[in-house]
Amino acid sequence: MSKIKVMDEALANKIAAGEVVERVVSIVKELIENAIDAKADTITIELKESGLREIKITDNGIGMNNEDVKLAFLRHATSKIYDDDDLFNINTLGFRGEALPSIASISEVEVKTCPKDSELGTYLHIKGGKTLSEEQVAANPGTSFKISNLFYNTPARLKHLSSSYAELANVIDYVNKIALSYTNIRFKLTNDDKELLSTNGSGNLLKVINSIYGLNIAKKMVEIAGENDDYKIKGYISLPEVTRSSKSHMTTIVNGRVVRNSTLYKSINEAYSNYKEDTRYPICVILIETDPSLLDVNIHPSKLDIRFSNFDELNHLIKETIDNSIKDKLLIPNITIPEVELPKYENITLNIERETSEEYKNKLTDLINFKVAETDVNYNEDEADIKSEVIITEEGEKLPELYPVALLLGTYIVCENDEGIYLIDQHAAKERCNYEKVSDALSHPNKNVISPLVPIVIELPQDEIITLNENKDIFDELNISYEEFGTSAIRIITHPTWFTEGKEVEIMHSIIEMILNKGKDFTLAKFRDNLAKMVACKMSIKANTYIDKPSMESLINDLRKCKNPYNCPHGRPAIIHFSIYELEKMFHRSI
Repeated sequence: MSKIKVMDEALANKIAAGEVVERVVSIVKELIENAIDAKADTITIELKESGLREIKITDNGIGMNNEDVKLAFLRHATSKIYDDDDLFNINTLGFRGEALPSIASISEVEVKTCPKDSELGTYLHIKGGKTLSEEQVAANPGTSFKISNLFYNTPARLKHLSSSYAELANVIDYVNKIALSYTNIRFKLTNDDKELLSTNGSGNLLKVINSIYGLNIAKKMVEIAGENDDYKIKGYISLPEVTRSSKSHMTTIVNGRVVRNSTLYKSINEAYSNYKEDTRYPICVILIETDPSLLDVNIHPSKLDIRFSNFDELNHLIKETIDNSIKDKLLIPNITIPEVELPKYENITLNIERETSEEYKNKLTDLINFKVAETDVNYNEDEADIKSEVIITEEGEKLPELYPVALLLGTYIVCENDEGIYLIDQHAAKERCNYEKVSDALSHPNKNVISPLVPIVIELPQDEIITLNENKDIFDELNISYEEFGTSAIRIITHPTWFTEGKEVEIMHSIIEMILNKGKDFTLAKFRDNLAKMVACKMSIKANTYIDKPSMESLINDLRKCKNPYNCPHGRPAIIHFSIYELEKMFHRSI
């Protein structure tokens, strides 16, 4: 007896569903693509409990007659390709004929459809791949799918679905991208009757970008356009000042199909190489048009990736078009150079408050005082605006008494004492002081919060807001409270008092970015440490900034009281010592 048997249709469909239907967004994607192929100009997506309970997608496309709707649920039944030649000239989003039977095999499906030239439509009710009922009904032109009981007969798949927040965030991300691809189609997305996205189908790409990312981002988008013999590209890219920490905001659309192609992302990022950090990525929406024969769209189970012919031509076109567009927009700012008083050198008598030997006081009297211009920054302890006390270790101060002499290159504080000369990197030193203060505030949280007088409103795509809501416990740990503000923004209600005045928005953006990109190995302790490092850097005085003598004294006092005054939080040295012996040896004064 033969051991090899042909699978029955239901089992084969369940196996196919393992590749086609991985999560809620897989179903949404397949049904929206069918609606677009049916020439719909209005598509409504309605979810219940993030789609875990119910997914309903309605379009006003050409609809199906009674015969076609029944055939559509058979494996490899399609109206989009008929022979081998069609496979290499695909102009539709769907073509395999696997989606509907795969979806029907692992869920309960109700479909109502009506052709535009008919008064009666068809209603089908299918569960687990078996038709439960079929009838002729009155229906509007177009098609409506209602999917429920997802993965009811494959419990292992059901168990591995993500949280409702994560499933919804994935759906929003996909609908955002498909709305950017088809600006002439009206899209409306709701979850539990709450509107998450609505576009007007006007064909204006910038308006859709505004609907998704908000007005502030839309204002900083640059239109691009270019073409060569094989490819034509157009769309919008962000100015280099607008970047994100991940590639998820790089939307690439090839012949109307949203694709995730690493080589394409690399080309776009390399075009920005002279304008931003390598670890940051632009926001962009780039539409690529080419002859379908130059593409292979049949290389990914979910059709999310494609293969290009003559990619070198596309690579060159992308880089050249982006570079030219950015150069055109990067206007040279007008700089007004103030009249700066040149450094003066004069002998003065210093008022020394530290307890030192009389001999050393006499030596310091003759020191040269480096006097900086009045336009220089005046650093003091209030600059950081951190309310916690300076941390003092039980072992006491770890640095000797240091006496600042001058500032070199606007970056390095020159100090001296009986042991020799010390160079202090002012940014690294201040970063260490801020890190220990912020780290202490995060490790010993209190309820000291402040409500900003000027509302802090941060515009975000809806999928990111959903992700933040899922991680609200982290905001609670940080004593940050917020509320949703409209459809694509949040408003900060309260934040900790240790936020630096004037840097609140920047700190909030960084916190949000860290939460959105937290990995599977996330721990609250590691998050606090990374947050302290990030905030400390943003709060610290920068290199090439001149500070006066009292500011140097204040910074040194703070540094001397740190647990680790020797390095910045990232490991760079904050202070370097040249002993008297080393100095004399360099000048051949000592043997």
